[in-house]
Amino acid sequence: MKEMKAKRRFRWYWIPLGLIGLILILIGGLLAFLRSMLPWQNLLAATSNMKIQLSDGQREYVTGGKRDYSTLPSPLTLEDGTVIADTKQFEARREQILELFEENVYGPLPKSGFETSFEVLEEGEALDGAAIRRQIRIAVSTEKGTSDALMLLYLPNNGVPSPVILGLNSSGNHAALDDENIMVPYSYDTDGADIQKERGSKAYRWNIRDSIARGYAVATIYSGDFAPDSGDAYRTRVVSLFDEEEFKAVGAWAFGLMRGVDYLAADAGIDAAHIAVVGHSRLGKAAVWAGANDTRIGMVISNDSGNSGASLSRGNRGETVYSINKAFPHWFCSKYADYGKNENELPVDQNLLLAAIAPRLLYVASARDDLWADPQGAWNGLMAAKEAFALYGLPVLPDSEEQPPADTPLWCESMGYHVRSGWHDMEAADWEFYLSYMDRYFL
Repeated sequence: MKEMKAKRRFRWYWIPLGLIGLILILIGGLLAFLRSMLPWQNLLAATSNMKIQLSDGQREYVTGGKRDYSTLPSPLTLEDGTVIADTKQFEARREQILELFEENVYGPLPKSGFETSFEVLEEGEALDGAAIRRQIRIAVSTEKGTSDALMLLYLPNNGVPSPVILGLNSSGNHAALDDENIMVPYSYDTDGADIQKERGSKAYRWNIRDSIARGYAVATIYSGDFAPDSGDAYRTRVVSLFDEEEFKAVGAWAFGLMRGVDYLAADAGIDAAHIAVVGHSRLGKAAVWAGANDTRIGMVISNDSGNSGASLSRGNRGETVYSINKAFPHWFCSKYADYGKNENELPVDQNLLLAAIAPRLLYVASARDDLWADPQGAWNGLMAAKEAFALYGLPVLPDSEEQPPADTPLWCESMGYHVRSGWHDMEAADWEFYLSYMDRYFL
C-alpha cells in the first residue's frame, strides 16, 4: 500500500509572515509607483513637507551635484537667436517672455474687457493710534456679472504718503491681525466660532505692527475672493467673468493683486512710486507673475515660491512640473502639463520671468529645510536672471554656484536673496530682511 501523505499542519506563524509579505509587496508597489512619478532625490526632498530633518548626507544627495542647464533659455536672446544689446531690445524681449509664459505656463491674463470699482467700507484708528485701518471692497465687472474682493489696509497714522507692501493671504484677512474690526472675506466659508479662533492666527506672516512702526503700509486680500484653491470651485469667482478656459487660479490670483494695485496707486495715503508685492508659496508664484506684468509694482518679493515660482524647472530637485500639474491642474494652463516629463523642451524657465521684472527690484527668499521648494534652484534662477538687470546698468549679485549661508542675506541695488533657517513658511525673520532691504534700497 502506498503511504498516505501526512496532512500538513497549520502553523500559527504563517499569518504574521503572510501579513509581512503582503506589506512588503504593498510598500514595493508604492515605491515603484512613486519612482515612476519622481526621481529618488525629489522623493526624498518631499519629506520636508512633513518636517522630517535629513542628515547632512541625505541633504547633499538631494541638493548636490551638477544640474543640467544646457537648454536653459537666456533672457538676452530673442526667439530668432538675436542677442540683445540694449534695453530697448529687452523691452521687446520682455513682451515675448510674458507671451510665452501665458501660452505655456500660467494661461492668459485679462488686460481689458472689465471694469474695476472701489468702495471704502470701514475706516478707523488701530494699533493704539499708530495706524489707520481701511477696508475696501474691490469689484470687478464684465458683461457676465460682478465679483468682489475685500482688501484690508493698514496705513501709518502720520499724514505722510507711505510705501506699501501688498500680498494675498490664504487664511482670511481676519487671521492677519488680532483686531475684532477686521471683516471676514466674502468667499470665506466657516462658522463664527472658528472665525474667533482664527483671528490673528497668522499675524506672524504679516508683521503689520512692526511694518507700521517702520513707516510701511501693509495690504492683504484673501486669495479665495478671486479664485478658491480648488479644482472644482476655482471658476466660481473672478474667473467666471471671462470666457477663457485657460484663465486658471495662479492667473486669477495675479489678476487680483493687480486690482489691488489699481486701488493703492490712487489712494492719497500711499506713495504710488513705492508699491511692493509679496507672496508665499503658491501665492509667491502669483506675486512673481503679477510683478512681471505690472510695471507699477516697484519691488517683487518671492517667499518660498518654489517650482513655477522662482525655482528653475530644469534640474529641479524638489517639486517638478510633472508633480505640480498632477496635484494642482487648476493652477496652470493645460499646455504646461505637456512638459511634465520633458522640462528641457519648455520654451521658458523661471529665470526669464525673474528677468522680466528688471529694472525694478527683485527679492527671492527660501528656507533651508524647505527642499520641496528647491532653494538651490531658486538661487540658480536668480543667478540666471541677473544679466537682464545688468543690461540696465544696475549692480547685480556676484556669480556663485553656492547660496549664501543660512540667515546671511546677500543684497545689492537691484536684487536680494536670503535662505532662512527652518521650514516652509513666511516668518518674522523673513520680514526683518525684507524691511531692512527696503529701508536701504527701495526708498
